[in-house]
Amino acid sequence: MKYAGKKFESRPIEVVVIPRQGFDVIFKAHSVKNYEKFDKLCPAPLPPKVLKPGGITVSNVEDSVYLEQVSKWSEYKTTWMILESLKATPEIVWETVDYLKPETWANWEVELTDDGFSQAEIARIVQIVIDACGLNQEKIDKATKDFLAGQGKESDESSFPRTGKASTVSGERVKD
Repeated sequence: MKYAGKKFESRPIEVVVIPRQGFDVIFKAHSVKNYEKFDKLCPAPLPPKVLKPGGITVSNVEDSVYLEQVSKWSEYKTTWMILESLKATPEIVWETVDYLKPETWANWEVELTDDGFSQAEIARIVQIVIDACGLNQEKIDKATKDFLAGQGKESDESSFPRTGKASTVSGERVKD
């Protein structure tokens, strides 16, 4: 796809710098292009089927086991998105996270906590992931405002071209 003649090959990157006693820890996050890898590792759970009177089979989306599975699957998906996005920071080497074992993915937060990062700092890291993976409303509002401001300037200059003078040399308005 091209937009206005441009091809968008690179992903936006968000950055947060966390100072540590004379050393800055730089976290970078980029958008997640797709979830194919995740879907292969963690297929979405399927609700159990229930046979209703009349021989009709329906999905029981209110089954407690199914709801627990959906909750766990959602946690895995969020955690996978964070890990995948933070791959924009090649300096990160997780010690207890195995990308092929979903049950280890939540260890990223444990490792940061164990390394002395505060909950506020971890929340800031998560925020750059969210910002990189999807525009936040503040960014959309600013981009829209900037666009509309530019449109106003263009319309002022080109909506009604002037064919005659608006005033005379003396400064008086030209009479119709």
